[in-house]
Amino acid sequence: MEKHFLCNKDNLAIGDREIYQIGRSSVVLIRTKDGFYAMRNSCPHQGGPLGKGTIQGAALPSNVGEYCYEKKGDIIYCPWHHWEFDVTNGCSVRDPESVKVKTYAVKVEGDDVVLYK
Repeated sequence: MEKHFLCNKDNLAIGDREIYQIGRSSVVLIRTKDGFYAMRNSCPHQGGPLGKGTIQGAALPSNVGEYCYEKKGDIIYCPWHHWEFDVTNGCSVRDPESVKVKTYAVKVEGDDVVLYK
């Protein structure tokens, strides 16, 4: 496995993301309240740039005019067609068994955020 330095851990606030080019792969690094996660910057639906999408929660069934979310800050939405993916594991919110985005191991080593690919 190759080790790739991405950034200083303080350079990315909770809820933010940054896109990196690692070799021929575009990767989005996302910081949640629980840590750092990295995934391929491409939606499996039609290749939309996930790193340009919003990060929020998964909408739950609710009453008209109410908006209830679970997994707040852990779901990224594709900006093209709003497909939803869990940033912690790359799984689709709607079809987690068959629709996934490739994820990468990320570790904080000292003050550095590194990706292993």
